[in-house]
Amino acid sequence: MNAREFFESVVKPNYDEFVQSQNDIRLLWNVVVSMNTVPEFLVLHRHKYDPLPREVLDAEAAKIRYELDGFADLQFCANTLKHVRKIKGRGAKFELEASSTGLLPDDQSKWSVATYDLVEVVHKAFATLQKEFQKLS
Repeated sequence: MNAREFFESVVKPNYDEFVQSQNDIRLLWNVVVSMNTVPEFLVLHRHKYDPLPREVLDAEAAKIRYELDGFADLQFCANTLKHVRKIKGRGAKFELEASSTGLLPDDQSKWSVATYDLVEVVHKAFATLQKEFQKLS
C-alpha cells in the first residue's frame, strides 16, 4: 500500500467514521493512531518505496511531523494512547508527562492528553493532510 492508498483506504475512512460518530472514543483512538503513521508513508513515498535504514525513516518522519501543522501534537497524543503513559526520564527518577487512563468513554470533556484536546488535534491534523495529499504526486 502506498501513501495515497493508506490515506484513502485507512485514514480518511477512520476520520469520516469519527466525524459521523463523534461520541465514540474507539473511532477517535483509531483516527489518531492511523494518522500518526502517515509521516512514515510520506518518507517512503519520497524515496520511491526503496528500502531505508530504520534510523533514516525515523529521522525523516520526525522532520515531516514538525513540517506538517499539528503533527507534533498528534504524535505526542498517539504515543500516549499507544503506550498508555508518556514518561520523562529514566531509572529511579521519572516524571509522568501524560496518561491515557483519564480518558472516559462516556465523558467527552475528558478526551484530552496532557493539554491537548484530542478532537481538536484530529481535526487540525486531518485538515493538514488533506492539503498535503492534494499536492502529492
